[in-house]
Amino acid sequence: MSNNHYDVIIIGTGAGGGTLAHRLAPSGKKILVLERGSFLPREKANWDTVEVFHKDRYHTSEVWYDKDGEEIRPGTGYWVGGNTKVYGGALFRWREKDFEKVAHKGGISPEWPLKYRDFEPYYTEAEKLYEVHGKRGTDPTEPPAKESYPFPAVSHEPRIEEIHNALEVKGLHPFHQPLAIKLNEVNRRLNACIRCDTCDGFPCLVNGKADADINCVRPSVDSYNNITLLTEARVLRLHTSESGREVTKVEVLVQGQRIFFSADIVVVSCGRWKFLSF
Repeated sequence: MSNNHYDVIIIGTGAGGGTLAHRLAPSGKKILVLERGSFLPREKANWDTVEVFHKDRYHTSEVWYDKDGEEIRPGTGYWVGGNTKVYGGALFRWREKDFEKVAHKGGISPEWPLKYRDFEPYYTEAEKLYEVHGKRGTDPTEPPAKESYPFPAVSHEPRIEEIHNALEVKGLHPFHQPLAIKLNEVNRRLNACIRCDTCDGFPCLVNGKADADINCVRPSVDSYNNITLLTEARVLRLHTSESGREVTKVEVLVQGQRIFFSADIVVVSCGRWKFLSF
């Protein structure tokens, strides 16, 4: 076998690819993880509203086009950890009905072959991996869960507490969002999160979010020598067999050079992503 052959190639390091890399790392399989971007820099601009939102410092400047040729500004970034680097950490489980057939204006979204009950054990594992804080039984729409959240709900700030209580008086059911943040309200000395006002939409300067980079990719690469992370590696094309059912090669642009990799299994896990050619 070529040195460029792997048991598994994972394209993308976001919520899907990063989590999968973490799960497979202890398997002993030879794994290559390809990420188009680099590690998002920790800098003062992480918390600068003008830089983050007005100047789109951490989003690509690419312009995409829809089927009618209209421009789309994708609002996505290429970083290790993908868009979890700028999410607000809110991790809701899908509801049972989300797996059923849904009729909407654009047509019919077909029923899933798997149901919520099939995914429930994996939701539990994911909530532990991403250190989710929450409280069962307060959200009337939540699906059944066999275990409590691994960490208690994040306490409300004073004004939110007032709103929460006022809504309860009116017979409504406010609840704490399930949040994937590194917060210990019993012993604040153990915190990474400092409860700043720059969370959702911002990168975290203090690594206080439980994102795919911090909780999955870095621990995997640091702990296992069978997993290789290649950053600034732009996948250009998946070469397939004549039947089109098997990926034979993955064509990657690295530092201006085209490199070909192959694997027994190729996982495409890169969200809002496009091939240059097929």
